[in-house]
Amino acid sequence: MAFLWEVLADGLTASFFSLAKVAFLLVPLLTGMELAKEMGWLEKVSGSLAGGLRRLFLPERAALPLATGLIIGFTYGAGVILAAVREGGWTRRELTLLWVFLSLNHAIIEDTAIFAALGLPALGVLAVRLVPAVMATGVLSLWLRRRERVPKRGAGA
Repeated sequence: MAFLWEVLADGLTASFFSLAKVAFLLVPLLTGMELAKEMGWLEKVSGSLAGGLRRLFLPERAALPLATGLIIGFTYGAGVILAAVREGGWTRRELTLLWVFLSLNHAIIEDTAIFAALGLPALGVLAVRLVPAVMATGVLSLWLRRRERVPKRGAGA
């Protein structure tokens, strides 16, 4: 019975510290995001990234969620991504493209650093992840656009 209590205590302790790590990262990120928005910095950053975002068929407001997801991944970036989405104005298509791109390419900075430390070429790791993500997002965007334009068969007939 003492073993069960020990395992339970270890599990609760580990859970508490994991939650504290997440909070330690998310609270400053979300606070920084609000501060940057109030100071007008987000608009400047979004404007400078607009060309790249257009190539990914994403709106300018995707700059912060995209950067967060690319740098620190879904686990810690989810709070920032959800906060940006809750502000509204996103279409289903934009959200789909954002999530597809991030699913294929999340934490690219962190992962590339890890693989480079293990001896793999950093540019190769970046290319293997970035190129397919851009291609898949572009193809999906074109498919979604075509699907939105084509009326369904039998409609109005």
